[in-house]
Amino acid sequence: MKAFKRVLTLTASALCLSGALPLGPAYAQGGGGFHYSRELPREGTANSGVSSSKKRAANNAFAFKLFDEVAKNKKENVLVSPFSAYAALCMTANGASGKTREQMSKVLGIDSSTLEEVNKRNQAIFSKMRSNDKVQLEVGNAIYSDRNTPFKQEFISECKKFYDAEAHSEDFADPAVVGKINAWCNQKTHGKIPKILDKLTRDEKMVLLNAIYFKGTWAHKFEKNLTQDDRFQGLKGEVPVKMMHQNDAGLMYMKAAHFQSIALPYAGEHQRMMIFLPDQNSDIAAFEAELSNDNWNKWMHSYHHAKVNVSMPRFKLEYSKLLNKELIAMGMSDAFSSNSADFSNMIDTKRERAWISRVLQKTYMDVYEEGTEAAAVTAVVMATAAAAHMPQPPIEFRVDRPFVLALVDDDTDQILFLGAVTNP
Repeated sequence: MKAFKRVLTLTASALCLSGALPLGPAYAQGGGGFHYSRELPREGTANSGVSSSKKRAANNAFAFKLFDEVAKNKKENVLVSPFSAYAALCMTANGASGKTREQMSKVLGIDSSTLEEVNKRNQAIFSKMRSNDKVQLEVGNAIYSDRNTPFKQEFISECKKFYDAEAHSEDFADPAVVGKINAWCNQKTHGKIPKILDKLTRDEKMVLLNAIYFKGTWAHKFEKNLTQDDRFQGLKGEVPVKMMHQNDAGLMYMKAAHFQSIALPYAGEHQRMMIFLPDQNSDIAAFEAELSNDNWNKWMHSYHHAKVNVSMPRFKLEYSKLLNKELIAMGMSDAFSSNSADFSNMIDTKRERAWISRVLQKTYMDVYEEGTEAAAVTAVVMATAAAAHMPQPPIEFRVDRPFVLALVDDDTDQILFLGAVTNP
């Protein structure tokens, strides 16, 4: 057989959020901290999904590890969507086998032998995210594949079954395919990320897409007439900002040894934004070093109701990142190797073999008085080749220095966005 080489491009996900933050708790309260009261389906039920908090935390463990790798030694703003990357890579893992699947599963925090249960769990998460009629939260998936490349129908069927993926069979020799892929991203992010790929090489033969879109309002908006010109002490010096204000806000608040944090829930009380503000004598790198799944779970039990005077800058972030190096450092090395990758559940390896050639993500977030608008698109590109307690008075929470944010879905305990703002 004549040897030839191809590339499978898997564009993994798109995430868009817009709206405003409410200031009422979006969770059951008791004994301090957050107590998630809305459970996903259990194993053995008609809609079997997440069977334990440990399994539900797998996504977040991945989130913190990914963020740590991306934000390491960075002085600029960082914004990633762990949820987007996780969903995309879970779809991709369905096509992996052997050591490649084992490594991907370990990085994702899942059991490679029960991937079908993970698929059911993700299916339940996607469904549960749509339960709040006070906001608009949409999840979508798609596969664009080259009709002349021997992909296995079983793989595509699994993605359609559990991820409700749209399946598009295209002629990848036609340059118009890139436009179709970007149009899908543009539509699913409501125009916030109009393009994920500049081009497809002649070897790129598959694109997988996962998209999530959110639009909501704060329960209590920041009044525009209170917004003032102010200064923010960034890592590269002081910069001017428009500082939003809200006084005597009833919030969930916590104070740790070297930072403080507030939770700003969204309308309908299913989503919230967490702001983590390092103390004046600390820095954002020290906080990022503490950001782990174990610490996150401990911190969530440390919040209490408080009256807070909030000062927070309006800001807009745009971020683009090639994630190959970070994912390899996390332990997903074989998937990126043309010699070692095993995607035999995705493609007929008697004719071709596949490996990941690149993982891309683009993100966008705009935080303002009325709310938040954010978007993310992740692209996984693969290659193939021929086989072979209440304080008084109100707490002052002034965000005038670098901070970390997390946008969380309370129903599913998923971290949708995780970012570090050093220069708003």
